[in-house]
Formats: sequence, structure tokens, C-alpha cells
Amino acid sequence: MKKNHLIFKTDQIQAIEKKIFSAGIFSPQRLMELAAKSVIENLILTFGKPSALSIFCGRGNNGADGYLCSIISHEMGIPTTVIETQNDRNMAEYARLARDKCKKNGIKLIPFNKDFCIDSGIIIDALVGSGLRDIPRDETRDIIEFINKQNAPIVSIDVPSGVTANSGHVHLIAVKADLTICMIALKPGLTSGEAKNYCGKVIIEDFGIKVDDFADTHFGELLEINGLLKLLPERRQTAHKYNSGICLVVGGDYGYGGAPIIASEGSMRVGAGLTRIVTRPAHVAACLSRNPECLVNGVESIQEAQQFTKKVNAVVIGPGLGKSSWSEQMLKVFLEVNVPIILDADALNLISDGNLGSLLRDKRTILTPHSGEAARLLGCTTKEIDKDRFSAVRELQKIYGGTVLLKGSGSLLCSDQSDKIFVCPYGNPSLATAGSGDLLSGMIGGFISQGLSENHSSVLGLLIHSFAANVARYEKLDRGMIATDLLSYVRRIINSTEVVVPDDNFSNSGMKVG
Repeated sequence: MKKNHLIFKTDQIQAIEKKIFSAGIFSPQRLMELAAKSVIENLILTFGKPSALSIFCGRGNNGADGYLCSIISHEMGIPTTVIETQNDRNMAEYARLARDKCKKNGIKLIPFNKDFCIDSGIIIDALVGSGLRDIPRDETRDIIEFINKQNAPIVSIDVPSGVTANSGHVHLIAVKADLTICMIALKPGLTSGEAKNYCGKVIIEDFGIKVDDFADTHFGELLEINGLLKLLPERRQTAHKYNSGICLVVGGDYGYGGAPIIASEGSMRVGAGLTRIVTRPAHVAACLSRNPECLVNGVESIQEAQQFTKKVNAVVIGPGLGKSSWSEQMLKVFLEVNVPIILDADALNLISDGNLGSLLRDKRTILTPHSGEAARLLGCTTKEIDKDRFSAVRELQKIYGGTVLLKGSGSLLCSDQSDKIFVCPYGNPSLATAGSGDLLSGMIGGFISQGLSENHSSVLGLLIHSFAANVARYEKLDRGMIATDLLSYVRRIINSTEVVVPDDNFSNSGMKVG
């Protein structure tokens, strides 16, 4: 089983480095030399040997890595130019030492100016890396803007300059890298949200070190689908439908009848033995026409709804629920059910608008908000959520309890079962389509109905849903995809013991140290 990539914040990485230095495994200088070696090796493996290298160096340790890269490329006969962002005032010690080595090796060092011309080759970004704390300085912003305008592959060292390593927040502008070589271990900011537009392919260079041997703790984990497919419930030869559980989908106010249909298909396709839809009476015929395998009941009152609160294993409430008085009545009724409850879409909006949040604390709940819904639940703006998705998902879990799945590029999972945040590495823009979230909530409900825990069901639903989109893209069928198109891929994945990851954006370096 492939182990999940561990994710560390920058202060945790610094603590690991200190232990590595104290143990005498590497000195700081040697680690920087190996980092530079890894950058050049992975650059060549990815793009081929460049006709030229333009290396933009800052004054900190990221700049030191860049200066050392220039020495290696120069020795390989690659025409190399170092473009400096600062003079030698206030330069970090290791950057100054590396710069002195460059000068001794006769490497061309020039100050940045906007008239500088890059005719060919590859660009290395060694401006700031993981050291960014605030908006980049004026000169650094000018250089980032210049780099992004060039028609050349861009390689960033550790973190694209302008991206915040711990959160992924982009301060006004950031380098749009094609390849990022992340040193020691994966940083949170490379895995979720806005920063994913800037990182390109991410290679994790651990220098052959077992990082967790030197870590007191870690921040999170990047999930891996193959290690988790074994969680799929075994089906006995003598099984009947009730062994696989009953999933109840509640939603579909006037004008939104399609959403519960999509959620019910998600539930059925992951193996729920029986799926029931509770909706407006006006939608019953359409639901049965689309899904004759479903039980469908139209209800208008609390009394009618209450008869369906018994003998269920999971409740999915929210797809197309609306925000009418009927919607609120349905939510109140089914929040009383003593089984795991998946809340999505308008169920979340009703909770954020009213006084229902307190009802969740003692329930076994899974909340599946996107950034907009998360903002309403926390009483802030979507921009604030996207500035630090990790803090947002943790705060949501703290306030509402249970499991929280914050959807988006690099979806995040936080639960009361762990103090870690789990990150989904799969998915692509084809998931940005109506009904995609309804399908996901139905899949999670389907897994729970089969006896899996809320945490395992959330992880499986998230990974399989996102990975299905990657398979569609690999087969060049992602453009124009609608939510229910995912179902054929979902069925293939859950019937596999192992899947080939067609476009995993994160990988380990093949570098050997010693």
C-alpha cells in the first residue's frame, strides 16, 4: 500500500532541518547543494537539457539554492545567467556564500532590469520560496510579472514566489510555475485552493530521508486512492438489499427536482442496497422515470415526512432543498434522525441563515460546503475562506462538529477523529458543473448505508468522485462533462482493486543521496 504524503507547515520543516543538522546527516550547506542538484536533475528529466538557464535569485536561502543551481548548470556546459534581485546588502549568510562561489566560477551575474531579454531556455525562480510572509516587495513584484510574461518553462524552488507556503494564498501576484521542486516535505499551500494555479507539477525531494523519523508531528496528509480502495465493504454471496443498507435523499423543492435524482444515483452506484427520495409531490413522476430502482415519496407536511425517518442507515439532505418554509420543515424533521446525516447545498444555507446550527453538535454529521457555503456558515466572505482554506475547514469543524469536507481544488477533510487535515490530490475543472456536489453527497450516503464510518465514507466518496474526473480527462472526455457522466467512471473504479493514477500532480523525486 502506498503511504500518504505527509504535509508539514514551514515551522515544522525548520524543526526537522535542525534535527537533521544536529544528527550530522547533512550540514546546511550540503543540504542546499543537494537541493540545487535535485532542481537541475528534475528540470532536465522533465524538459530535457536546456539551451540556456536564466536563474532569478533573491537574497534569502531560496536565492542561495538558485546560486548553487547556476554552478551545477555552468559545470554541465549550459549557458547560465543569474539575474539578481538585490545587491549584497542584507543578504542571508548562505546566499552570500553561494553568490561568492558563483563569482569565483565566472558565472554571469547581472542586476534585474525590465529590458532584460530571455531568448530561449528555461527559467528558475529562486526569489522567495517558502519564506514569504507578506505582499512581495515592489521590485520582486516587477520580476514576477516579468517572469510570467516569458515564453519559457518556469521551475520554482520549494514554493512559487508569491505563494504563501502554509495557506496557498497568493499575495497580488505569484510566479506561474510549470514545475515546483518542494524540498524536504510537502507544504500545505501547494495542495489546495488558488495556489494550484501556480505550482504546475510538484516533485517532493526528501533527499532519501525518512522525514517522519525527525518530526514531532505533521500538519496533514495527502490522500492516495489505492491504499483506501480496500475499505470498500465486502459483499457476501448470500447478501440481500437490506444488508447493503438504506440511504434516504431529501430535497427537490419546486424548480430543483433534478438534484435529488443525481444524489440518488450516486448512492445507488456505490452500492447502497436501497435508496429512497423524499421530495415535493410534483417531482415524483420525474424521479421514477429517471430512476425506477428508487423508492420515491412526495411529501408536503411534517407529518407526511416523519413516516420516513425510521429504518434508514444514512440521510442526505440538501440537494435542491431550497429555502422555503417546506425546506426548513424538512430539515428540522430529518435532523432528528439518529443516523449519520450528510448536509449539502441549501441545508447548509438554511443552517447559516437560522438557528439550526446548535442542533448539529450532538449529531453524526458530514458537512460538504464549497467556499461560498463555508463563508455563510462562518459569517465571513468567500475571499476570506479562500485566503486560508485550511483554517476555514478547521474552524467549521470546531463550530459544527462531526466531519467537514470543504470542496474545491484540493478538497479538504477535517473530522473529530483526527487533528490532521486530509487533502484530496485529484480532480479538475470538469467537476465545476451543476449536480457535481449532489452526486458526491449521494455517494457518501451510499457508503455510510453499507456500514462504513462517516470518516471512511467521506474519504472514499471524495477520492473516487475526484479520481473519476481525472480518468475522464485522461480519456479526453472531460470538456462538456455533466455530473452524471461521472457515474460510469465511478462504477469502474469501485470494481477495481487498484487503479493507475493517470495524472497525479504530486510525486517523489527519484534522486538518490549518498
